Amino acid sequence: MRAAVQFFAIARLAALEAIRRPVFLLVSLSVLAGIVALPLLLNYTLGDSARIIRDSALALYFVGGLLLAAHAAGEALSRELRRGTAAAILAKPVSRAVFFLAKAAGVGAAIFLFSVAALAATLLAVRAGASDLRLDWAAAVPALLALVFALALAGTWNHRTRRPFTSAAFFLLLFFLPLAVAVSAFFPTPLDHLVFPANFTWAILDVGLLLFFCLGMVVALAAALATRLSVTPVLLICAGFFLFGLMSDYLFGPHLAGSLAARAAYAVLPNVQAFWLLDALDAAARIPVSYVVLSAAYAAAWSAAALALGIASFRQLEIA
Repeated sequence: MRAAVQFFAIARLAALEAIRRPVFLLVSLSVLAGIVALPLLLNYTLGDSARIIRDSALALYFVGGLLLAAHAAGEALSRELRRGTAAAILAKPVSRAVFFLAKAAGVGAAIFLFSVAALAATLLAVRAGASDLRLDWAAAVPALLALVFALALAGTWNHRTRRPFTSAAFFLLLFFLPLAVAVSAFFPTPLDHLVFPANFTWAILDVGLLLFFCLGMVVALAAALATRLSVTPVLLICAGFFLFGLMSDYLFGPHLAGSLAARAAYAVLPNVQAFWLLDALDAAARIPVSYVVLSAAYAAAWSAAALALGIASFRQLEIA
């Protein structure tokens, strides 16, 4: 029971610390603003507006989430080790395994909250730009106002109370973007007059959930690397690792039958293609629950292996 209490306390603090960092808000805001602005920038695309906006929005979400996951997980451990606060916590009856896993879980929780905001923005952007002939202002205006109101209220809150601007702005974005989805749900689409729930492409959430599983793998790898490396190498290695994972089918797939090295590399690298199922959206089909469960099991097993290596490394680390 005491270990569980320690775990949740450390995880909660790790999540808040990640969200309070200016880099977290800067990247999150850049991704969210970019997604919301896509219908204004990519309209009139000869019938492909919705697909281009959807693909671009999910790409922004994944790349931004990868940067946030790698940076936040690296900071969560390397900063504690560098400043000596980890030694103060571990001097108490807190095991290294609990400390390490709680830090990773806290960063994962922060990435989950970012995912909720990003997918809400994606739903609004895809609906706003679904037609090449007319922008759906019932979705575009609430999305834009959500960004403006969140920053304005966070600035006012910071000015009056001197409380952190970054965390206030992020949590307000997390509140206003889903609220914008709820508001726009009351309005039919402008051309075909679809009403709720048909006025949103809900299958986007299926793909978003799979991409979140992949981002959880980024957190696990970054946490393991952060036991030995600083933030910048962790970020670069994670980006390269998952970039090669995205191309693993093309790089190693044709050589699996005759090369042991290819099979080993294919097994170690994360199979990012298994989570990037935009073809299901093109077919207007929901992803089967069985596939989501299998993908979650794969991500959990891969993350568990990375975290196990991280725990082993962390236990051997001299902390002063």
